[in-house]
Amino acid sequence: MAPEALQADDADLMERVDAREVGALGELFDRYGSVLFALALRILRQRSDADEVIGDVYWEVWSKPGRFDPARGNLLGYLLTLTRSRALDRLRSRRRIEARHAPPSEVEPPDSTLGKPTPFVAALLAERGQRVRSALDRLGPDQRQAIELAFYSGLSHSEVATELGQPLGTIKSRIRQGLIQLREDLRSAFEGGVEP
Repeated sequence: MAPEALQADDADLMERVDAREVGALGELFDRYGSVLFALALRILRQRSDADEVIGDVYWEVWSKPGRFDPARGNLLGYLLTLTRSRALDRLRSRRRIEARHAPPSEVEPPDSTLGKPTPFVAALLAERGQRVRSALDRLGPDQRQAIELAFYSGLSHSEVATELGQPLGTIKSRIRQGLIQLREDLRSAFEGGVEP
């Protein structure tokens, strides 16, 4: 299945979710559940929190399917954005409750019983992941470090500045410039079909 066919299939799947077809939600979970869980687990580092975030994401998709707009992007990007947002909200909430220097929980491996993507989808996701990693590797080390702390560790710009011992304006500039460079690299890679 070509990427265009996958996008059309995703749009059809979301129309079925919008029509309240229960099987469609299961298919959506089977297609992307393991990828979303891996992202939530990477951010939260706790299986129970990652499970709850994935439940929240799928509940939101089920209860508000009209929020997905295929004209604004693909379904996987939409789901990853929702997952990241919910995971960061949970992480910030947990940080307010826990002591700042509490030891991190041991990261558990993803649950092998989660639905696995088809081989084509897995290959497509692996290729996209490699393109994103390659684009991150092309950033300067200062930009990459600031972006990783903000996006994977869920730190605010102020927290990144404190963590790195840099002025807030410098951190904001590094993140902004890094994201602009990433956007351009990934736009040419994904839209132009050119390997980054």
